[in-house]
Amino acid sequence: MLPMPFDSLGLLSALALFAAGIAAWFSSAGLRAGARIYLRFAAMLFTALCAAYPLGLAGAASLLLLPLAAGALVIAAMARFASPLPVFTASLVLILGLACGLAAPLTGLFLMALVPTAIAGLIVMAASLNHGDGIAGLAGTALALSALSSWNDSAQAGLFLFCAAALLGLSRPRSDAHGVRDQLLRSNNSAMRGRPMLP
Repeated sequence: MLPMPFDSLGLLSALALFAAGIAAWFSSAGLRAGARIYLRFAAMLFTALCAAYPLGLAGAASLLLLPLAAGALVIAAMARFASPLPVFTASLVLILGLACGLAAPLTGLFLMALVPTAIAGLIVMAASLNHGDGIAGLAGTALALSALSSWNDSAQAGLFLFCAAALLGLSRPRSDAHGVRDQLLRSNNSAMRGRPMLP
């Protein structure tokens, strides 16, 4: 039997999260900068979580990365479905996420990392459902469930899959109030920079 860091289900789930991070990077190209930048930031943080799994450090890494990534997803969701947060407020959200992520392993109070992540998921869900986007609402639910999954080291596969669902649900193109869909980009250069496709 394989040791826990190389459990086949966990490894496949980590690879799924890695693929979701790449997909979210490109599918968010048509979004406004206030959402795109923070979605991509969260995607990079979740990719780092994938890299920690083969080293057996995913449990500790999740305490640090989950609150920060959840804060980034809250900022992105507010930019997509409500009013974009002011720069000071967005910075404060990220600072609080980082502070909770650092404090949890240092103090041994793991709830300091998990509770902010669960709250962030509820905020994302509320903002999405208020805008009428059910898929993004499910993404918020997945983000909240990722906090519960990270509580148990044996449920790391669920953690990865919930994080992947949160990323994909928030980064997918959607129709706006006028029926115009967010446009994905044909050019690799434009997709990397997040330029909107010209009609």
